[in-house]
Amino acid sequence: MKIFNSKLFKLFVLICLFLLFLFLTAKSYANSISNDLKDNIFRLHIIANSDLEEDQNLKLKVRDSITQYMKTLTLNCKTKNEVIDVVNNHINDFYNIVQKTIQDNGYNYSINIEVGNFYFPTKYYGNISLPSGLYDALKIEIGEAKRTKLVVQFISTTMLYRYFKWSCRRRFKRSFTRQFK
Repeated sequence: MKIFNSKLFKLFVLICLFLLFLFLTAKSYANSISNDLKDNIFRLHIIANSDLEEDQNLKLKVRDSITQYMKTLTLNCKTKNEVIDVVNNHINDFYNIVQKTIQDNGYNYSINIEVGNFYFPTKYYGNISLPSGLYDALKIEIGEAKRTKLVVQFISTTMLYRYFKWSCRRRFKRSFTRQFK
């Protein structure tokens, strides 16, 4: 019974409880950031004609062409709804870019492009994880779109950066003002 009454044991329990608190706080914060991202980003979903290497390479070239155009197009957008409006207003431009990329690479696939709300699996981008669920996105289907591999990414990394800056600033202000009220 002396073990449970010793100062060392009490210190050990206190340290374990503190570490548990830190873990739960960090997990809660990460979940809240992921959910905020889910509600505030617009995604790009490209589906290749097949899983053949040449179709996958073509898909990546289409991705590069689209994201390069999107970076300039959405540069001044501050919200996801603004991005969606811009994308809807330029849907024919996206079609032409995809068609040109496909033809420049010697293919003649059909193209289907739509803006909507689509299911995405959980995806990891470095330290950022996006939970599975429905996201607003620009979906591009190339040819028969028979695939298992997906190209899924953010439309604008600058928007993601701006969102993190805004989110962190907002959280800091909220916690700072709560402490000094």
